[in-house]
Amino acid sequence: MAKAPSTPTRVAGDIAATASAVASAENRSVAEQISHWARIGMLVDRSGSVANRRLLAVVSGQGQFSSLSGDERISAHALVDARIAELAASQSFGSAARAEGQTTVSVDDDGNLIEIAPDGTRQPL
Repeated sequence: MAKAPSTPTRVAGDIAATASAVASAENRSVAEQISHWARIGMLVDRSGSVANRRLLAVVSGQGQFSSLSGDERISAHALVDARIAELAASQSFGSAARAEGQTTVSVDDDGNLIEIAPDGTRQPL
């Protein structure tokens, strides 16, 4: 079977790292592993089943985790974790803290820890 054409896409670093760690055990490339996970997520997301609606109700805070089976709880926690990671990746906590006068710690382009003062000056740690 011929492979479908691909489109270059950026993914979060943690997802790429996890895919890289699992891909060889699953006999897939990193891109194939990410596509595999995306397809599973798409199918779950598009599923109109009662179980899926119950799971999504729990994840959105309109239901209780105790109402789910063990496997459903694992899925619900994975959905919550993914949403937290998405939100955290879209935030700039350091700049907000520095705007309030706090000094922050970050990693520079070379992977070194640096301290960033509220005025933006940087120094290695």
